[in-house]
This record gives sequence, C-alpha cells and structure tokens, in this order.
Amino acid sequence: MSEELPVAWAVEPKERVKALTEVSSGSVKINETIPVKRYFRSGVELERMAKVYEDEKNYEKAFFLYCKYTTLFVECLPKHPHYRAQDCATDRRAVRGKLVSIFERAEKIKSVLLSTYAQQYKQWVTVDNARREEEDRVRRAEEARKQAEEEARVKREMEERERELAAELEQIEKQLEETRTIATKAIITNPGVASKPSFNRQATYPNLMADPRLPPESKPVIPTSVAMTTPDVTMTTSPTPSVQPTVDRSTKPPSVDRTTKPHISTSDMFGDLMRDVTRRRIRVPTSLSDKFLSVCLDNTQNNVETCGILAAKLNDNSFTVTHVILPQQRGTPDSCQTLAEEQLFEYVDKLDLIIVGWIHTHPTQSAFLSSVDLHTHCSYQLLLKEAIAIVCAPKHQQTGIFSLTDPRGIDVISTCTQSGFHPHPSVPALFEDCKHVDLNPNLSAQIIDLR
Repeated sequence: MSEELPVAWAVEPKERVKALTEVSSGSVKINETIPVKRYFRSGVELERMAKVYEDEKNYEKAFFLYCKYTTLFVECLPKHPHYRAQDCATDRRAVRGKLVSIFERAEKIKSVLLSTYAQQYKQWVTVDNARREEEDRVRRAEEARKQAEEEARVKREMEERERELAAELEQIEKQLEETRTIATKAIITNPGVASKPSFNRQATYPNLMADPRLPPESKPVIPTSVAMTTPDVTMTTSPTPSVQPTVDRSTKPPSVDRTTKPHISTSDMFGDLMRDVTRRRIRVPTSLSDKFLSVCLDNTQNNVETCGILAAKLNDNSFTVTHVILPQQRGTPDSCQTLAEEQLFEYVDKLDLIIVGWIHTHPTQSAFLSSVDLHTHCSYQLLLKEAIAIVCAPKHQQTGIFSLTDPRGIDVISTCTQSGFHPHPSVPALFEDCKHVDLNPNLSAQIIDLR
C-alpha cells in the first residue's frame, strides 16, 4: 500500500504559493464600525505573530501573516473612511516604514516555501507513480485471472460438446451396422436384386455448424467426407471435429493518463488557516480570575465594574496568557471604558505580548455578555478570531469565558449600528462558552495595574 501524503503536496510549488497568497489576501476584511486605530494596532501584532512563526520555522503561517499585513495596509485599510484622519498620520508613517522590510521578509520566506514545496511535490510524484504502478499491476492480474477463467470455461464447454458428438457418432455407427446387416440379408434372400438396388438410404449427421452452444468464431470446419460404401448403400461420415477454445484477445487494457493530477482546493491545502474550527488554543492560569478579583475588590464593593486586558505569549501555535493589564479606566455599575490606551500598548510592546481578549467584572449581575459587552468584544474577535472575554461575577460566584458565535454572533453584532444598551435577537445564540481555552493550574499571570 502506498504512503499517504497530505493532499497539498500534489500541487506544483508555484501554484501552491499563489494559492497561499490568495487565501491570505482573502482573509482580510475591513469593518468601518471599528476605529481605524484598532487596525493600525492589529498590524503591530500581526507582524509580531509572523515573527514568532518565522523564528519557529513555521514558514507557511509566517508568510500567511506577512501577506495579510501587506494586504491590510496596501489594499484594504486605505478604504476606511477615517484612514486619512489627522490623528492617524503617525500610524501611517510607521506602516510605510514597515512595509519595505515586511515585503523583503515575505520574499525571503517565499523562496524557502518554494524549495520546501518542490521537495514535497517530488516526493508526491514518486509515491503517486508507485501507486499507479501498483494499480496497473493489480488491474493486469485481475484481467489475467478473468481471461484464464474464460479460457477454462470455453474449454469445458468444448470438451462437453466433444463428448456429446462422440456419443452421437457412436449411435450413427450402430445405425450403419444395422443397415449393412439388412442389406446383406436382402442380397442373400433375393440375389437378383443385387444388380438393381432399390434401396438407397442417406444417413443423417448432426449439423455441427448450427450448434448454438458454440461461439461464432468457434464453428468447426467440416473436412472432406470420407466415403463408406456397402452394397446398394452409399453413406458419408466425417471425423469428430477438433474444436479449439477461442478467447478474444483483441481487447487492450485501458491506458492510464499519468499527466492527470487531482483537483486540490485551497481549503484542502490551507484549511487550518481558513477555518475557525481550528482556532489556536489559549492557555489561561486557573488562578487568574481570583487574582483579578482581589485587585478589583474596592470597585466591586462599590458596585463599579473593572476591566483589564489579557496579554499573552505565542508559542508552538498556541497562546499562553501571562499578563492582565488594568489600564486607566472609567467604570459604572454596568459598564467600563478604557482610557489612555497608548500607555497600555507601550507596555504590551515592551514585552512583545499579544492581546488575546479582555476581562471584566459584573459586581451584582451574573456572568454573561451584555449588549454593550457584545459590541466591545466584537472588535477584539474581528481582529483576532481566538479573542476571549472573561466575565467575573463574584456575587453569584460565577466566571464565564465567552466568544461570539461564528458566523451568527459576529454577523449580527458587526452589522448592528445601535449603541448603549439595546436588545439583540437571542436565538440562535450570539455568544457561547469558549471551546479553545485550557485552564491550567500550573500557570501564573502577572497583574499589572496602570490605573
């Protein structure tokens, strides 16, 4: 049995890189309801994640993210209505300075990918040729088996027919013997009749040419008759024909087109980059919510919400939350707004962290995502599909880890233009418990309070 290889290996290297580029470009979409500065911020973290993958030699994901970065800032973000706002001038200059180096890194990785894909394609061709040869061998063996069975069947039929003919000829010989006996007695009894024979009898032989059991090409040729003469009786007989089995050998095995390649879709090649079902795992310290609540205790007792940012390290294609950063903020009993985000981002960048979501308290309510929470979280999840929202409800002793349902929740919230607290359709659900989060008691996170 041939070795099973990933279907993507069957694609020629240049076509495979082209498909990867198209998948990356197609993954970038701009939502005008998200502040343009959030996109500039997401570019910083896209580059950071790409660099991690590049250092880990995960070149396919690194190339994917570098292409996503260039598509975002060259093709898509300039269409945002606030892209040319005056307060974005510094961000635009920073991006222009980055694009040259990112193009260069992407081209370098592209060369590595082409080399890797060429090796994989060569291996696939070798394995595929072996598979085709094995299929040809099996097919030829099957054809030989069927041919042998057919020859054996024809031979059995011919032998059976020969036995039947032999029995018929034996019966004819008996009839001839009886005829000769009758003729001899007639001559002896009536000698004068011998010169004027009045008895002329022709024996009847089986018609071999009309035997329906013989295939048309197997009809025997009846050789020249052998005369058998007795007084007053002339008869002809033929030897038993030698019937040979006939098998049609004109049928040639079907040719195999070795230039045919399987059709491989981009989802077959890069499904893990395209489908949300393969969200990267997020490891969260089990003690994180309790440590966060201890810092928020004063606000909680005063019925004021507190929020923090979840910052993580990317390693081996998964995130580990290492910091909870409390930025300057303004809280109410049912909402919390961050302030001075530049200070927050400065700290995140200093440690090369990646923002993977947020955490906040519900001092008196249970753990769920309110309409305001849904809109807040939507901006996180549109920029990072794995983004999570942790809600701590100490009064009810509940902690929930949520994300918007995809596509239902994301579609509804991202297209909703209302603000403040307002109703949303609840069926189907707009948010759900996260399935890609692992609580780990062996991990610990730092609480950084910037308030």
